[in-house]
Amino acid sequence: MTTPDTERLDRFEITIDPRAVLYIQGYGPKHEPRPSISELVERAAKEAGKLIKPLAICSEFPLAELADDSVTLTNGVRFSIGKTISGWWKGSRSVVIAICTIGPDLERRCSEMSAAGDHVAALNLDIAGSVALGDLGDQVHQHICSQAATRGIEMGPFLNPGYREWPLTDQRFIFDIMPAGEIGVTLNEHCMMIPRKSVTFCSGAGVAEAHEHFNRCRHCSLAKCPYRRLSRTDNGGVQGLHGGI
Repeated sequence: MTTPDTERLDRFEITIDPRAVLYIQGYGPKHEPRPSISELVERAAKEAGKLIKPLAICSEFPLAELADDSVTLTNGVRFSIGKTISGWWKGSRSVVIAICTIGPDLERRCSEMSAAGDHVAALNLDIAGSVALGDLGDQVHQHICSQAATRGIEMGPFLNPGYREWPLTDQRFIFDIMPAGEIGVTLNEHCMMIPRKSVTFCSGAGVAEAHEHFNRCRHCSLAKCPYRRLSRTDNGGVQGLHGGI
């Protein structure tokens, strides 16, 4: 199977906002955390910043067919994306696929903390890792969109297997055609990524209609998800997380 050139990205300035970590735990303007909790979260954010090793790869695959509920690449791989995503990607001439990870060190440290009985610190560190992964995903999104803009191409919403009608098992196809091992990411038998703080996402390139400021959380049925991303006006300036991520 012919694989297009893969771009490796490894220069990132990751921001871990303690407010985002607190927000995920239910704190905000109407429920302010105690100073001791804020200190724990700030400590976790700083430690997370030292543990993460952000890496990403992305490739663009030519499109053979965009059907009513699926997309087929010219290499024969078919993704069952469903009617909603197919509509959002209408007009696409290719599909860009990316895999991002913050590496395994933060996850190992969380396990060590939990084993030692320090469950609160482990939880805060784990959430800080999720915030870091969200920021990484945002930066990769921006990179892909900037590259596309130089060619006069509009990108569709960035989505991944497991979202809406798109079955999680399609992750296997992504790992069949992407060199995920180059950044240390693998897929287990349950289609879950290792390290756990990793994410895949795909987008149609050349869409007929731009979807500026698309918020995948607003189209997701998990309304009470703690990782649900809100707009800046919704949560007082906290950007939240990359969904999916």
